[in-house]
Amino acid sequence: MIESPQSNQMNRSGVILAGVVISALGAMTYNLLPLFLGTAQDFHSLSDRWVGILGSSFFAGFTLTSITAWFWIRRFDWRVVGFGAIPIAAAALLSAGLTQSYLLMAIAIAIAGSAFSVLYGIGMSVIGDTHQPARWYGLKMACEAGLGVALLLILPGAVVQRWGFSGLVVAMAVVLIMLSPLLAGLPAQGAKGKGPATGKHGFTMVPAPRVALWLGLAAVLIYLFCTTMTWAFVERIAHAAGFDAVVTGNVLSLGLVLAVCGSLAATVLGDRYGLSLPLAAAALLLLVSLALLGNMDSLSTYTMAVCLFAFSFGLGMPYTVSVVSCLDINGRFVVLTVPAIGIGVMLAPAMGGMLTGAGGHNALLITGAVSALTALSLDLMALRLGLPHISSQAAKPVG
Repeated sequence: MIESPQSNQMNRSGVILAGVVISALGAMTYNLLPLFLGTAQDFHSLSDRWVGILGSSFFAGFTLTSITAWFWIRRFDWRVVGFGAIPIAAAALLSAGLTQSYLLMAIAIAIAGSAFSVLYGIGMSVIGDTHQPARWYGLKMACEAGLGVALLLILPGAVVQRWGFSGLVVAMAVVLIMLSPLLAGLPAQGAKGKGPATGKHGFTMVPAPRVALWLGLAAVLIYLFCTTMTWAFVERIAHAAGFDAVVTGNVLSLGLVLAVCGSLAATVLGDRYGLSLPLAAAALLLLVSLALLGNMDSLSTYTMAVCLFAFSFGLGMPYTVSVVSCLDINGRFVVLTVPAIGIGVMLAPAMGGMLTGAGGHNALLITGAVSALTALSLDLMALRLGLPHISSQAAKPVG
């Protein structure tokens, strides 16, 4: 069932605000993960190996739970599930910070990952049900990054230096609880998936749109793999070029600002130029940034490359997810973008390390370029396969 923009309750400002906020909360630990793991390592005297396992336990809980959302995201009240996940996430964080047992800490972090995944999945579904998902996905990403930047600026000096890892997790739990009233506009259910196909999980769909959705999900995974792999080693590229570490850090911080600008650009543009053109523009900028990184001859070239890369990611990511949202009539596939993101993020650093070890940074950059073109091709194929079916559905009488 497809609702008109005028009758779609998901287009209300309070609903969009709730979707953006719950997504920002769901992404909070991910955005703070370097600080979270670094502080845990310092205050519990953990080796790189053991602190790495803590990070993997978070992603394991996050990804595994997000996969199950296929079965529950359209069946249960989002308000009940969302407000239930917040105290679980807060309690898991507090348990991880207060226990002295490494095993219990890892289990608590995995549970926290599961709870944060629930929040993020609901946010993705809320925004995906709006009439202009590309616009609001852009705002969502900008707010996620904005909350992360604000906490990264405040928490190290105001909390971590004084109270260590325990203080950090308490502060994160407080942020969860303090921002939860902004979820008051969260609807019980979305606008999609209200028809008879809902109970069949969309398997009754004709082959073309079903294939299109899986192509879109594959594009999300590959796009995150490409961008995460490059971002993970962009500092090492500067180090190999002999740039000062402080200057490199400043450039990377500027890059984060440009990533927010890219997401805000998607918010402003929305679907004014469709999905294909912004996706192609983002891919072109990404390819240019990779070419600059591969032929870097000065700090200014490096700065330009990082800024272009970050901006292209901020612009491209909302549209990449919007391809799935646009084609997802029953509203069950968009939540699978969360495990797709998780898998792409998990694979990227290990594969990047293998590539740089075997062929240097150029091997990584070439693989990134091929991955970017592959993701773009999959998105364009998905739109070509799925949009005619969406148009035919939209032409039918509402209800």
